[in-house]
Amino acid sequence: MRDDLKRVKKKLSLTFAIAIIWTCAVFGLLYYLGIDLLSYYIEAGSCMIYYNEKPYIDEFQQYVSDNDISTTDVEQYDEWMSEHDVAFYSVQEMGKVIYNKSNVDKLISPAKNMYDYRFTGSYELPVQFSDIEAEVFIYTGFTEKYYIALMIFDVGFSLMMGIVFVYLRIRKIIAGYQTELEASQEQEKKARQEKDELMRNMAHDLRTPLTGLMTHIDIMKLENEVDEENQKYLDIVTDKVMDIKTQMDNLLDFSMASSEKNIELDKPIETEYAVGDYLSEMYAVLKERGYSIDINKLNWEKVKIAVNVGLISRIFANLTDNICKYADIDKPIVMETCFTKNNFKVKIGNGICDDKTLLESTGIGLKSVDMMMLRMNGNMSYSREHGKFWVKLEFPIVK
Repeated sequence: MRDDLKRVKKKLSLTFAIAIIWTCAVFGLLYYLGIDLLSYYIEAGSCMIYYNEKPYIDEFQQYVSDNDISTTDVEQYDEWMSEHDVAFYSVQEMGKVIYNKSNVDKLISPAKNMYDYRFTGSYELPVQFSDIEAEVFIYTGFTEKYYIALMIFDVGFSLMMGIVFVYLRIRKIIAGYQTELEASQEQEKKARQEKDELMRNMAHDLRTPLTGLMTHIDIMKLENEVDEENQKYLDIVTDKVMDIKTQMDNLLDFSMASSEKNIELDKPIETEYAVGDYLSEMYAVLKERGYSIDINKLNWEKVKIAVNVGLISRIFANLTDNICKYADIDKPIVMETCFTKNNFKVKIGNGICDDKTLLESTGIGLKSVDMMMLRMNGNMSYSREHGKFWVKLEFPIVK
């Protein structure tokens, strides 16, 4: 797991590093190509400068004429330029600069040519001052918005390309690990199936010698009927063999419940017929063993549940064995049923022996019951309340 995380981190770090380089490369390429194309369009490919400058020149000519301004009246036409937010202007006579001034910082470097009187010579227009006619160029920053738009587009497009690259790389990494995970899950599933099959085969194989052993014990009991001492030891052996058989049954139940084989539920039937017969069988077995049983809260309603006969049979056989093993015979066994709007519940409680504790066992019996209930869309829970150990089985009611 740690190695997998290191591999993922390494791949992600490499992905982001390549994405940064890729984004910068795309940005640089688009920037220089865009600047060249935009500069060509502004400077040679259109009349943008002329159409933007002409209204200012006309208005400036009117101002000069109305106020009888000469080329030396710098303060007067400088005031007009400031009022009209002119970024740069130049006044020349016969190619000789009389005056030029920039009113803004040169933030957009590609537009700085507009502040260079050597570049603007071809865009100068004549203005008649009171002393001479001069060539004037007026620039109000009308090209900067195109360069700003180009920068915004370039940054946005470059980032988008970087994000797309990261997304595609991460998706490829996830797809690769998903393929590995599916292969691993398939391998685990196969191993689990083989393990379940092995457990079932072992349980079946062990049943044969256990059955033979029980037969020999029964024969020995008959042969030693008069020998109380031998009978005592044979009874102990019988109990231990039965314990082994019970554990084998639990192991088989657990294997069946935990397998991925589909469990089909039988046709929904009323609760009394789905569960009642098994409670009656449990009642008979426990009564025979000497337990007293309280069934005063055992009642039935005409609602239906869907169960699997094989699983429900094993559940109650398992619970019966647990009670016989761990319950206090001097305390009554309680069987209850209750109904809610959506569920049918069976509660079975038994007294707790001081010297026998169910929770100190392996617990495989209850785990098997829990898993078998889940396979039937129900659930099992247990608790200790008022000196009793309670097991609750909950089945969904079929509408």
